[in-house]
Amino acid sequence: MAAQTAATSLPQHSAYRSLVERAACRFKSSGRNAYYYARCKLGNDPVFAALLRDGHIHDGAHIVDLGCGQGLLAALLASDDAPSAWTLHGFDLRAGAITTAERALADFGERVRFEVGDIRAVQLPPCNVVVVLDVLHYIDYEAQQRALARIYEALAPGGKLLLRVGDAARGWRFRITLLTDWFATATRGTRQRRFWCRPLQEWIALLEAVGFEVQSQPMSEGTPFANVLLVAVNSRALR
Repeated sequence: MAAQTAATSLPQHSAYRSLVERAACRFKSSGRNAYYYARCKLGNDPVFAALLRDGHIHDGAHIVDLGCGQGLLAALLASDDAPSAWTLHGFDLRAGAITTAERALADFGERVRFEVGDIRAVQLPPCNVVVVLDVLHYIDYEAQQRALARIYEALAPGGKLLLRVGDAARGWRFRITLLTDWFATATRGTRQRRFWCRPLQEWIALLEAVGFEVQSQPMSEGTPFANVLLVAVNSRALR
């Protein structure tokens, strides 16, 4: 049975702002656009602060980041002291974003690896944390189910999937979310003609059918969007 946890406030204190700035500075070598995008996204999207604040990524985590973009999560983790000793393998369809990510995290050597790949086809390495932020609605319903089943098999028992989705039952907030996604893809030159979205309860039911134990957490604080973070644990260790 899914449970819902309350969102706590986004940390806007000076320590977090300094962390964001250190992470964003990693992208200066790729130009102003990469730097300012990182600074804006990390500083204003509540999900990145929540991943650190709520302890979702532990010391020694082996992370797979599906739809990693230019490597924002890796840059944020690399700029903080905790968690420690993590590794990250990121996949994204956009070769340019992968190049930017590799340049930003070059000093982390083999601990961080980025690869051009499609969530529907990539070979997932063994891991204990998988992060999928605002990605699944770009692929059709059957592909969503197959991807989640493959993630479940790749995760160690007790491993965690951190999945952010839009709640299609949220009325005007969801329409704004969808419009923003459409605009973002259009500006990247990859206009999406259709999104495969679900109400929150359908997302939860899909994850539970795969085998996950699920908690949901609102993840739109400070924004007009209808986003939810689903924390889904591989339940093989819970049975």
